[in-house]
Amino acid sequence: MLAGRYAAAAALALLLLLLRQAIAAPPDCDATTTYTANSTFQANLDRLAAVLPVNASASPAGFATVTVGVAPEQANGLALCRGDANASACAACVAAAFREAKQACPFDKGANVLRDACNLQFAARQFLDFLRPDQWIVQELIPVIDTTGASVNASDAWFSAAVTGIFTAMINSAVAATNSTRKYFTTAEMAFNPKIYGLAQCAPDLTPDQCRGCLGSIQMETMARHMDGRPQSNVGAVVWCLLRYSVLSPVYEGRAMLQLAAPPEPPPAATPSPATPESGAGRKKGITAGVSVGVAGFVVLMLILSVFLVLRLRIKATKKDHPLKKIGNPQCTVFDLMTLQEATEHFSEKNKLGQGGFGTVYKGILCDGEEIAVKTLSGRTGHALHQLHNEIQVLAQLQHSKLVRLLGYCLRQNDTLLVYEYIKNGSLDSILFDKSMGSALHWEQQYNIILGIAKGILYLHEDSSTRIIHRDLKASNILLDDDMEPKIADFGLARLLGEGHTLTKTVRVVGTFGYMAPEYAMHGLVSPKVDIFSFGVLVLEIVTRRSNCGSDDYSAVNLLSDVWDHWTKGLVSHMLDQSLDGYGRIQALRCIHVGLLCVQVDPDDRPDISTVVFMLTRDGTELQPPKEPAFFFARGSPSAPRSDGQSSYVYDRSSSVLEHDVSVNGLTVTKPYPR
Repeated sequence: MLAGRYAAAAALALLLLLLRQAIAAPPDCDATTTYTANSTFQANLDRLAAVLPVNASASPAGFATVTVGVAPEQANGLALCRGDANASACAACVAAAFREAKQACPFDKGANVLRDACNLQFAARQFLDFLRPDQWIVQELIPVIDTTGASVNASDAWFSAAVTGIFTAMINSAVAATNSTRKYFTTAEMAFNPKIYGLAQCAPDLTPDQCRGCLGSIQMETMARHMDGRPQSNVGAVVWCLLRYSVLSPVYEGRAMLQLAAPPEPPPAATPSPATPESGAGRKKGITAGVSVGVAGFVVLMLILSVFLVLRLRIKATKKDHPLKKIGNPQCTVFDLMTLQEATEHFSEKNKLGQGGFGTVYKGILCDGEEIAVKTLSGRTGHALHQLHNEIQVLAQLQHSKLVRLLGYCLRQNDTLLVYEYIKNGSLDSILFDKSMGSALHWEQQYNIILGIAKGILYLHEDSSTRIIHRDLKASNILLDDDMEPKIADFGLARLLGEGHTLTKTVRVVGTFGYMAPEYAMHGLVSPKVDIFSFGVLVLEIVTRRSNCGSDDYSAVNLLSDVWDHWTKGLVSHMLDQSLDGYGRIQALRCIHVGLLCVQVDPDDRPDISTVVFMLTRDGTELQPPKEPAFFFARGSPSAPRSDGQSSYVYDRSSSVLEHDVSVNGLTVTKPYPR
């Protein structure tokens, strides 16, 4: 019997996996025009198939359009990867979509392919102009709807209301997620029975109104023609947007961005019974029913009074509430202390992951098997509480694949805990600088980590609703997931800059020597270029596998000094892994060049993060030569003479956290500019 249950469970799991894999619709071929083998169009299409996956995966939004050749043999292409797909998954999906289109639509000049992680369209006609205001007509959009699965066990009205609710919430959320790259993407989970998982996404070139209209057209088509029988899954798409739901399994990676309650179940239709003369028994039943109704009414009244009293007590207790309850509405789970105690085995030493300046981090396992990391606050001192308050404020509104996700928090008397996703492989420094691990990372992984960190910073600086400066980017704050994809962690020191601000003078300088920009360490000046400097140090550390802060054989001269010395002598290739050759060697040398540009003394000489991403992903772009970088020497070392007659910045390269006041009146000075 037990074996039979396991076999049935395994079969069900396999069935769900197959159903999820089968949701991609077959390619939609445009056979109105065709081409011949070895023609100019085929050459242009082959070039398009080679370039488009690379451009889409290099884009922070996972989106690219490419045109190859000239009409009438011109090949136009568009690729949109799912918002939570990493660069390698994006490139692989677009490349596979091209192969699938060529097999299903041989010699057709146009095709549209919808896959689980991406959407691809190519054609000889110039369809990319459709977004112009004089060309955009929502009524001309014809969504492709892929309906699968058996009937959901719920009434038609209730299930339709639930799907309408999750669609509407996702459309509103996706349209609101506008930023410099306009990456309209959201995921949702509704607590229906069974759970409903949803995803909505628009191409970033759309305006908010175009995105709403595009997703709205799919919603209308789905609800009007594809809800008969309450299907378990519906995937609707046009080339510019996608809207889907499924009750089979999540249609995204990780935790849903929206957690939605199910709509109330509509009451069953009343069925009137024929009137009959009341007998004695009937009168007795009527009396019983009347008593029941009276008791029920009394219970409801007592419940209402209880709720009223509780609300009054809560209002009176507001002044005594935990300070972090004033955060607002961070969209994350509120955990109770007992749950976290059980998950961490009462915060046992064996589950301890690490300890920072203000608290300890423990690994935990929730009752459903989900692994978490729990950060405890060490006491409720003013600065520690401010740091934690800042961290919740920041993380609660961030959603990006390169940032560690805040799952929730717990507040109880003097206990304050943050709950994060658990990152299996730990921090970058534990792998990069541990000589006992040997070459745990190959070059492709190192480059992917560099590019991933850059994309995370791009989101913080330019794509999030509020410009965020991390201020403590370092190898120990970069975590690596199962696929060695980087995630930026520890926003407790983050400095938030509102719209229209690019420079702030902080009253508290907090960070790690060796990664701190000179203007920040010495004068407390905070700008996005502070993070650029830290990123440059990280790049040089990753390429050379040497720490800029640790004590090693190079204690007299630090990493930046050593790299610059090798650069000026034309020997910088000696600092690379000597097994690197060919394209990998060229790529590593280019990363060192970019890293040196990021650690210039003058902030104006450092590139902004969007330029950094461009330089890392466009090998053909010529880079300007770097100037001498800011130097860090061991304690007591003299200033290094610069070629321009000035002295390099010199300060201690200890790995400790620095805090000191730079302004007696505590004022914040900002320099506004149009963003």
